[in-house]
Amino acid sequence: MKNAANRYLWFRPESRNIWFRMAVPREVQGRVGRKPILCSLGTADRRQALILAGKKRAELFEEWGLMPKAKEAAPVIDPASLGVRIGFDDMIAAMEERRKAWPADDAEYAVRLAEREATLRRLTRRLHDGDLSEWEAVADRAIAGRELPFEKGSEAYAALVQALAEGSIDAVGTFTRRHGGELNAEPQSTVVQEAKAKEAAKAKPGETIMELFERWASEVLDKGDKRADTVNQDRKVIQQFAAFVGVDRDMRSIKPDEVFEYRETLRALPPKWTTKRELRGLHMRTAASKARELDLPKTAFTTVNKHLSTISPLYRWLRGQPKWSGLGNPCDGLFYAKVKGKNARPPFSTAMLNQILTSPLFTGFLSDDREHVAGNMRADDWRKWIPLVAMFTGARIGEIAQLRIGDVNRQHGVWFVHIRHEEGEGLTTKSGKSRFAAVHSMLGRIGFLDFHARRLKAAGGDLSAPLFPELEPNARGQISGTPSRWWRDYLSAIGVKDGADGYGAHSFRHTLADRLRDEADLLDDKIAVVLGHSIKTTTSGYGTVPQGTVPMFKAWMEAVRFEGVDFTHLIADADALKVV
Repeated sequence: MKNAANRYLWFRPESRNIWFRMAVPREVQGRVGRKPILCSLGTADRRQALILAGKKRAELFEEWGLMPKAKEAAPVIDPASLGVRIGFDDMIAAMEERRKAWPADDAEYAVRLAEREATLRRLTRRLHDGDLSEWEAVADRAIAGRELPFEKGSEAYAALVQALAEGSIDAVGTFTRRHGGELNAEPQSTVVQEAKAKEAAKAKPGETIMELFERWASEVLDKGDKRADTVNQDRKVIQQFAAFVGVDRDMRSIKPDEVFEYRETLRALPPKWTTKRELRGLHMRTAASKARELDLPKTAFTTVNKHLSTISPLYRWLRGQPKWSGLGNPCDGLFYAKVKGKNARPPFSTAMLNQILTSPLFTGFLSDDREHVAGNMRADDWRKWIPLVAMFTGARIGEIAQLRIGDVNRQHGVWFVHIRHEEGEGLTTKSGKSRFAAVHSMLGRIGFLDFHARRLKAAGGDLSAPLFPELEPNARGQISGTPSRWWRDYLSAIGVKDGADGYGAHSFRHTLADRLRDEADLLDDKIAVVLGHSIKTTTSGYGTVPQGTVPMFKAWMEAVRFEGVDFTHLIADADALKVV
């Protein structure tokens, strides 16, 4: 597996540690100099060095202003606003231009004005009668001439036609009132008034939604409140929202009804809608309309709430600045309530566990990349051991994938796995704290400790070497990417998983929670400690020693019997390897 950070590693002959080496990009050599960037990464562990090298490169590129900006979402063409521009603005301008050629005679002038009034009555009658053919013809010409993404019969097309109709009627009405004596006549229709209000609500330079987001993002990164990867994901959400309401909108002008419309539009779209063949290249409203027509799956309520949870903090941050004090938050009250869903990560049943453990990965498979097909090959790497360790410890897949050989150790004669959070070494846990997980006796019987011994021997006794050396961080710096995706695919291939049913590596964690309740008789506060959930209490902030001792965890874990699960063949395989 290739990794871009490889080329920045320098195994300096006279140093025990791996170094970072990078040529200065040509575009900044004038202010930085041409001398290569050299520094020790403070580790001899190649995998750890890869992570640190990637972070170092990102820091330098950020410092030099070379970080690539996420691709901006294509601006949304609001059919109502477009209809107003064509139906009201263009029509008013055209009528004013033609008026200049009207006769100077007052009587003739009155005749021409009466003709406009007759036109107003005719258009109004057609609209009331539901005859939109005249405006549909205008819409068709506009769509063809401007290559607009509005399909005939869609909601966006209907909104364009309706705005053309109401806008043109309002244009004629405003024109006749202005030239009939009401000198300051203004548009009266709601669609025109709303479009005009949006047009007037342009942000000042430096205060567009994305510009304010970048200021906020810089602050949270400096404080360490968020990781760069999280900010990049937030940026995608804000870009989509800005494109929906208008990239140049003043934040003050965005109202709750617009956020509500964004929420409902997003809900109507399928997950990762921009990658769907049927919706690729369409704007958000148009895509939502087509998704409804095609009856495509909808975005989960929880995902919609995550979008609102990304937009809302930007408003809270602005409200804390004097210039923006009193700013309302249009997201307030729009979060979907009670939408955690019915067990989004369901546990494996006993039957499922037996189906998994008797599948080709654990009994013999055909070849690499065809692990779901029966054969004579056996795995003795992350493919086999990450799911088994997850099953017996409840650890997350990324926490297991990052383990070093030395993280499997003994204390008071009890084997344990040290799940570490040490960002300087590229090791992280979701809670931000290290913890211990006792090695269940069955995990030992099926060969995990023997596997650990084989890895220690292969690494020449280097305790800092990775337990699963085949795994490397992905482009987002996540070592869990490959095993997580691979395991979901494998479960689908053997018939345990069906689409987006929630089953995956995290199901082992939920399975263990149920077993701890049912077989070990533990209450949730103890289960939370076993699983490494972050418990916020005054005492939890005292000291640095993790909660719970290894012997305590061992007693709890041994009470979990995994009733009904057959490990016979795995024990036999482990015993056979010992003989060899």
